[in-house]
Amino acid sequence: MKLCVFVTKLVRRSLGVVAWLVIIAGLPANGLAQDGTIEQLVATALERSPELRAARTEIAAAGGQVTQAGLRPNPTLSASRMLMTGQQHQTLVELEWPLDLYRRTARIGVAQDAVRLATVSVDDRERILAASVRERAGRLLAARRNVEVMTEGLTAARRTRELLDARVTEGEIPKIDANIAAVEAGRIEADLALAQADVDAAAIELKALVGLTADSPLLLSESLEQLVRMSPAPPTAPSSPAPPASAIAARADIQAATARVALADARLEQARREGRMDLSLVGNYGREGYGFAQRGFDAAGRLVPVQGNFHSVEIGARVTLPVRNRNQGVVASAEAERSGEQQQLAARQLAAQSEIDAAVIRDREAQRAVDMYATSLRDLARQNVDVQLEAYDLGRTPLSELLTEQRRYLDVESAYTAVLARAYDARVALRRARGEIR
Repeated sequence: MKLCVFVTKLVRRSLGVVAWLVIIAGLPANGLAQDGTIEQLVATALERSPELRAARTEIAAAGGQVTQAGLRPNPTLSASRMLMTGQQHQTLVELEWPLDLYRRTARIGVAQDAVRLATVSVDDRERILAASVRERAGRLLAARRNVEVMTEGLTAARRTRELLDARVTEGEIPKIDANIAAVEAGRIEADLALAQADVDAAAIELKALVGLTADSPLLLSESLEQLVRMSPAPPTAPSSPAPPASAIAARADIQAATARVALADARLEQARREGRMDLSLVGNYGREGYGFAQRGFDAAGRLVPVQGNFHSVEIGARVTLPVRNRNQGVVASAEAERSGEQQQLAARQLAAQSEIDAAVIRDREAQRAVDMYATSLRDLARQNVDVQLEAYDLGRTPLSELLTEQRRYLDVESAYTAVLARAYDARVALRRARGEIR
């Protein structure tokens, strides 16, 4: 009788307590310690992700294009020398200096808009990566909670089996009861092995997403229930009919779509300017020498060879006249591209608004489900186990019904874990929909 009371108390303690979820991890490859919060994992991922590092190089590349766009065309220098029969020769040096009257401003505008697009595109990748890290961490915490619950259940099942083995030895109960308890303990142990595999796989996937190797240590000191039950309320009331326009405009993907429209506008302007006239200054210097196999008298009456050098300087302008080719095809293509980007922006704005609305609803209802489990369902399931324990102790119910009720309690705890994970994912989705990164 005392042993039965001991098992009853043990089951009440072991199945009714939710342990803190700790992933033993540790230091990244560069020796930075993780303090054990998901937000610090997000910060590590934003710093170490190879994908983000590659994306940030696009900003530097676009910055180089801005520098290049601001440079004016190089002048052209040409020189020639012509030799003719006798003592005749001609030397010509020509310099052409393009003024680039209309194109430079448009080139710079296109390059600057490309830098803006590259910057906000990186911000959008950071938004998605941060949400992915939080989601993966939530899955890991959910898997760890399942392991904790199953471990406690397995401990209780083994103690129950030991008790029943002792009672079988004493002749108090039939052998079948001990066998049933042994089967139940074995079933829980098998489920625990699968659950532990899920934990290990989720940890490896999370490390890879953060930018750590599979053997890198990692620490999470938060529990799934703590994150869900103690997380702050969303800044927008769930009953709000629609998110404010500022919340949508602040999203990095909306800013990227807006930047694409601006870039299309800049390219359209560049195409138009490329079809306008342009002007280049041209200057040349010529030296011509003539000589003949004859002699003549100069002004002083002396006999001298007939020869002479003549110098010339020419300054002019070369104008490009857009008579036939005014860049009509490029302009038409740029206009079509701009129209398409505007439509993409409108579509993204609509999708963002619906995403926020849906995320608010899911977050609100998930919190309600968590409250239902936390305030009533789990307590009621625990009470049912207590009743079955007392009934079995008094011989009023078979062991199979007690184990069924204990299994139902474990199922309720597993369902509670699933609801917690659903609520956590809903909150992460809401943060992603609002464009939050850190």
